[in-house]
Amino acid sequence: MPRAIRSMPLHASSSSKGLLTNPPCLAGVLIECDPSIKSIIVNIDSENHDFIIEDLDEERVVVKENMVPLLKQKLEDRLKENLPPVDESGSE
Repeated sequence: MPRAIRSMPLHASSSSKGLLTNPPCLAGVLIECDPSIKSIIVNIDSENHDFIIEDLDEERVVVKENMVPLLKQKLEDRLKENLPPVDESGSE
């Protein structure tokens, strides 16, 4: 179920006119997963810090919306590396 992500409050601009401006804002996606999967996501992000906006708790993390497809691919690749090969011979 999607959840709202609040943006940062307005801050005073550094201009002499005292105008209020919005701080830079990123669109984020809330990901809920098992702690083991979240651990892999955090590990993937630790390489360049390209994915995670906010680490919420052991099962939730907010990631950059535009990076979700790449994160999914990297996660699938990492899971394939860690899974044992499937025996396709049909024997039990």
